[in-house]
Amino acid sequence: MATSTTKTEVRTDRKAFVTLRFTGDELDPGEISAILPVEPTRAHRKGEEFFAGPNAGTLRGRTGIWFLATDKLVASDDLADHLRFVETLLYPKPGDDGRISRLREVLDRSHSRAHLTCFWRGDPGETAPPIPAQFKSAIAPLAADIEPISPQRIRNVR
Repeated sequence: MATSTTKTEVRTDRKAFVTLRFTGDELDPGEISAILPVEPTRAHRKGEEFFAGPNAGTLRGRTGIWFLATDKLVASDDLADHLRFVETLLYPKPGDDGRISRLREVLDRSHSRAHLTCFWRGDPGETAPPIPAQFKSAIAPLAADIEPISPQRIRNVR
């Protein structure tokens, strides 16, 4: 009788991405799109109808939103790569704070808020990566809420 010595490796469905949201009742998502050179994952004004997916169907926006998920834009499962993408989106060149300043003006004028969420799932027992202090400093002018990283936070966001 032969005995197998093949070792089975535990394979993880690794995943990391970031979402950047701008929300507010008076927000015109077109103003955000005029500043950031990327197509949002979803954008609508308060009261505007939008297709939320095959299960939810068509809904009416309860508030204005400009929403971006990096999962389709960054081909990496390393959270640092997704954070770098967002930072480069906000600061196309070192020291160039023009986009951040214009976003801050739109948010102030429309009484809106910025939100950032980090999603991460790694190997069993692996510790979630920290959000670098440099990134937190870079987005500080947006006064964005940053939701903490949690392995349980991974879900499909579209």
